Amino acid sequence: MAVDLTSYLAAGGETPRLWVNFNDYTKKLLLGKDENPWTTPASYMSFYGQAHGLVKAQVVVLDVWDLFQHWMKEDADALPSMAGKRRVTVALKTMLEAFAPRELLAEVITALGNNYGSSTPMVLVIPSPRSLLVKAHQAANGEAAEPDEMNVDTAAMYMADFLRYFSETDLSGVMLVEDPELMPANGEELSWYQPIYNVAKHYRWSVGVYLPSADTDYDVPADINFAIAPAGSPTAAKSKGIEITDMLWGDKAGEALPATNGFYYLTIPADAKPEEVLDTLATIKG
Repeated sequence: MAVDLTSYLAAGGETPRLWVNFNDYTKKLLLGKDENPWTTPASYMSFYGQAHGLVKAQVVVLDVWDLFQHWMKEDADALPSMAGKRRVTVALKTMLEAFAPRELLAEVITALGNNYGSSTPMVLVIPSPRSLLVKAHQAANGEAAEPDEMNVDTAAMYMADFLRYFSETDLSGVMLVEDPELMPANGEELSWYQPIYNVAKHYRWSVGVYLPSADTDYDVPADINFAIAPAGSPTAAKSKGIEITDMLWGDKAGEALPATNGFYYLTIPADAKPEEVLDTLATIKG
């Protein structure tokens, strides 16, 4: 049975839960240059087991865009199948409907569920519909796409269909990641993702959104169970997740961490020193 993500993230008490984005860091540390951990379910499980244990992660995280990037690079038919169409949503639709990466992800989720599912929440982390729309079109056609409301709504429907494929797994939730260069103008634009919220609610998954902008004050729709925003940003004061990366490795390093009734989120820099990472994580966890 899947762990309730929203309740789990709120259960840290005086020592907030810690959600660690460790994908780039552990890939550089554990894999050879350009090595693909997504070759088979077994190869990914081998990599992920080491990576998860290395940082003693409190959330099992699967980076969906990382999977698709490897697929587009290694499958000679991937990009040609996505390219050349006038409608900007075609590349995204083709990518999400591709059987090989979708089935590989399903097998990995099942395997991870057997290892962690009853004690640790398992989350799919995927670019938001506006972000994934632009990323897929850029990868296939080498040009930018306009993420207007109609295109983003269509992208959200395609993503909702993609997520239904994992309905029989022990997923706890889905986190949508906004691109700092493509941020929504306001909280109302987050409602363009409604098809995803509907699917998440139907399968009793929590759904969250990562808002990396430190400037805009977002009123997050009620259908979103949690938001993550940088410490000190206007949105952070009303978010369950507080990003503290900059307070550990950035311009605000050394400052006291803000109090929260929710959880902390951080990204380990790819070039961070392992000893420093372990000491930092140990200090935060108390």
